[in-house]
Amino acid sequence: MKGGLYVKRLREHKKLSQRQMSKIVGKRNERICEWESDVYAIKLIDFLEMAEKLGVKNFNKILKSK
Repeated sequence: MKGGLYVKRLREHKKLSQRQMSKIVGKRNERICEWESDVYAIKLIDFLEMAEKLGVKNFNKILKSK
């Protein structure tokens, strides 16, 4: 499983569009799209910082396989 899926699950968990998420976490909208599409791999530190800015503390729903 690629990291982009977790970025997408994180965004969908907070019910945000890519544009809304990019404004909250301080990244370009295109970067969010690139991460979700696995064009670029997200670093763990970036993922954790994003989760912190979004107020996500419980990763069970995001990390579990569907």
